[in-house]
Amino acid sequence: MSTPQATRESLIAEFTAMVEGSPEVDRHDLFARLRRHVPIFHSSRLDAWVMTRYEDVKTVLSNDSLFQPPQQGAGASPFGRSFMQMSGREHSKKVGIVAREMRTQRAMRERLSEVVLQIAKSQATSLVMGEPMDLRERYATWVPLLAITALTDLPDAARFRDWYRTIVAGGSSSITNPGARDAAFRAREEVRAFLEPIIEARRLKPGNDLLSDLVMADYDGEPIPHEEIVSNIIFLLAAGVETTERVLTSVLRHVALDAEEWAWLKANYTDPEALSAFCAEALRVFPPVSANVRTALQDLEIAGVKIKAGEKAVALSVSGNHDENHFANPTHFDHNRFMGSSERQFTAGGDILSFGDGTHHCVGSRLAKVEMAHALTEFLDRVARIEPVGNLPVGEGFIFHSPPRLPVILHPEELA
Repeated sequence: MSTPQATRESLIAEFTAMVEGSPEVDRHDLFARLRRHVPIFHSSRLDAWVMTRYEDVKTVLSNDSLFQPPQQGAGASPFGRSFMQMSGREHSKKVGIVAREMRTQRAMRERLSEVVLQIAKSQATSLVMGEPMDLRERYATWVPLLAITALTDLPDAARFRDWYRTIVAGGSSSITNPGARDAAFRAREEVRAFLEPIIEARRLKPGNDLLSDLVMADYDGEPIPHEEIVSNIIFLLAAGVETTERVLTSVLRHVALDAEEWAWLKANYTDPEALSAFCAEALRVFPPVSANVRTALQDLEIAGVKIKAGEKAVALSVSGNHDENHFANPTHFDHNRFMGSSERQFTAGGDILSFGDGTHHCVGSRLAKVEMAHALTEFLDRVARIEPVGNLPVGEGFIFHSPPRLPVILHPEELA
């Protein structure tokens, strides 16, 4: 039975209001109605086709012969030519330079886990108890930011905090605000100038870090071009922080407001599989990146909808993650959902769409898991209770989504 035109128009108008930040729209309720009545539609606001169902989102993200990340204009990366703009053999070889340090279990066990653990321990130890604070600003931001600057061995992490937020806003999310790209390009040039002398120093004296790996690597016998090194470091700095910062903020808000969930987490966080499953479910329910923008490479048809080559597609991974035809009781945060299969959720073979899919599945997905696990473990070791200060802000943002701040008072474990 076809959906009446009036219903279609009403739902698309509601979607437009959500994109523009209307607080009146319950986005998960809207996504459920879109999946049911208008699973694929063209948004004039985004100038793109929008996919809401799990299977269609997965098709867009996983099929590199049909779709690619946009190369220019609104929604395209402002980093310059990074891994996201590569495909085929070039992508496989060049992303492999950092993937061997970020994707393998051995690298996590022998190097990255300990680095992140010490950062999380230091940041958790410095948390002030008994006084109001913004937990996003004081904790959720710093664990991934310090981790990625440590892995690239870059100084002055605080400078990158504003840079990466500005640059990220000029990327995929610029499909809703093309003007954000100008600010992103300016920030990119500032980062580029900052990196120039550091890159030259690494050429002369490479270290045991990701920047040195890129500087010393080659592709088909030629060094990686200087501009690509700059672009990929900016990409790693931005993507390496954004995901973990936002999901940590969202899940800490969740447990601050749900006493039963907090009690379960306190009782089970020392069990590695239980904590891993909890992190995977947090990424399903609170994906920090709600959508991915792609460009069609040829004329094609998805679920009866014809899309022309060159047209943009917005794959709503947040909607796919809540698709009732793929996940049972999808609106419920089920910390046991991925028990026994949690590790797979941080790979391209996982069910969750929070890291994308296909060739461009996030290279830092395992790093994100380690950051989340250590950040939560060190936090839970020290905090007995999270007391919200007023009504905690809800998530904001269309593509990058999380609470803008998290005002709370922490109560220490020894006073429980």
